[in-house]
Formats: sequence, structure tokens, C-alpha cells
Amino acid sequence: MNKTAVFGVQEDGQTYINKIGSYAVIYDNENCRIALIKNDKGHYFLPGGGLENGESLEDCIKRECIEEAGLEVSIQKFIGSAKQYFQSPSNNKYHLSEGHFYICQQLSKQIPLEKDNTLLWIKPSVAIKVVVHDHHKWAISQLLR
Repeated sequence: MNKTAVFGVQEDGQTYINKIGSYAVIYDNENCRIALIKNDKGHYFLPGGGLENGESLEDCIKRECIEEAGLEVSIQKFIGSAKQYFQSPSNNKYHLSEGHFYICQQLSKQIPLEKDNTLLWIKPSVAIKVVVHDHHKWAISQLLR
């Protein structure tokens, strides 16, 4: 049984907004790079996001990859789950992100549905240094093992 990795510190007395999401580590074997999303604030993330009503983790990844990156993906392998406690710098609210991470393969490319994100292909050793959340860093590190 896999133990969930936990990052950040849960501060006593704070109410946390819990967000369950799934994220893709999309690896390009030919060029040895992974896909990252750079948002309009200059922050880097793995493609993915929060579940919508009744949506499975797998369906969430497929939807988010198309919306954010314009990538149709197939899910290859479950990496694991990790939680990240953090305080948002934009609204000072406390969040608990429960991420479920999967290795995915790009099937096709199209124009992303969301216009405020940029798809970048970056070497995993660099990606670990630039992604915002520690649980995203953890998922990338699992690929490098």
C-alpha cells in the first residue's frame, strides 16, 4: 500500500480549502523533457487540476491537458498521491492540495482551450527547480528514480 507523501505544514487553528486534483507527468522520450504549464503570473505547474463534479481522476487529467496545454494524452502509470499545505499569496487563504499523479504519453496536439497558459518542454532536472509546489517536485522526482 502506497503511503501519501505530505509537504508543507498544517498550521493549527487554520481552516483549509481542500482541493482534490490529478496531474500529468508527460515525458518526451525523444528529447528527454517533460511538459510544464507556465501561467500568466509566471508560475510553473504540471498539467492538471481539480476534479469537477462526478469526474474520475483519469478523466480530470485528460480534460485538463486539453484545456491547459492542448495535449490529448493516454495514461500510462499511476505515480502516487501527495498532499501540499500552503497559503496562497494571491488571496492569503489556506489550501490543502491533494494531488494524484500519473505518467502520461502525448497522443496529439491541438490549440489549448485556455489562453492564459503556455506549454513548455523542460528537462526534468530543471523542472524540479521551477515548479511552484513541492508535491509536483515529488512527482517529477519519482520519474527520475
